[in-house]
Amino acid sequence: MQLVAIAELAGAPEPAIGPLAAALGTTAYELKLVLNAGLPAVVLATVDPARAASAVAAIRRGGHVPVSCDRADSTPSQRMTPLRDFLLEPDGIRSSAASGALLPYERIGAMLRATHRRTIQTTETIKERQLRPGMAVLTGGLVLSKKTTREVTTHTDHRDQVLYLFRSDGEPPWILREREAHYTGLGKDLRPTSLDNFQTTIRLLRDRCPSAAYDDRLMTGRPIRGVADGSDATDLLAHLLAAHLCR
Repeated sequence: MQLVAIAELAGAPEPAIGPLAAALGTTAYELKLVLNAGLPAVVLATVDPARAASAVAAIRRGGHVPVSCDRADSTPSQRMTPLRDFLLEPDGIRSSAASGALLPYERIGAMLRATHRRTIQTTETIKERQLRPGMAVLTGGLVLSKKTTREVTTHTDHRDQVLYLFRSDGEPPWILREREAHYTGLGKDLRPTSLDNFQTTIRLLRDRCPSAAYDDRLMTGRPIRGVADGSDATDLLAHLLAAHLCR
């Protein structure tokens, strides 16, 4: 599936919505909703390469900046190299103390801070006694209640901060998850909480990678309508954003 997005708008969005909507084959209302959610804004998802190329050309004609990708070429965060008990070495970051995988600082093209949202569903079986006044009368008080069971399903939203490390050499990205990483490798920079350590790691990486792009616009998660939601959508938006920033 080809995804086409608008990475940058030329000027204010309102004057651009009408002409863009007509060129992209959508309505001004639908396009406004997508643009208001934030950039990059995915305006087309199609399996037709010619239609995708036409949309890219239309965005460009309007003076805007398009970005596109094939969904199959993006790496889901579950398959990215995770930073767990990582080490910040002089020439690069090592994914774990026991690993030989090293990402040189000079090969980090973009660092994108984002939020992963996921919903956890839990089902609990509750056993309780239910009073039966009518049965108590009929049985002379011998039967006052009966046992019943019912299932209660709850949905809990979880939000986790992540940092995508997109590589300039085209290899799959690495990812730092705030609550899953062990930060002992920070040494004297170690802080009391995972969030403090997450932010410290970002600062240290930015110091070591001055040429890498940094962006945090994906801190507010959003779905790609009709394509993906939750962390899957954030992964795709991060891929599009990194492709734009690393040009």
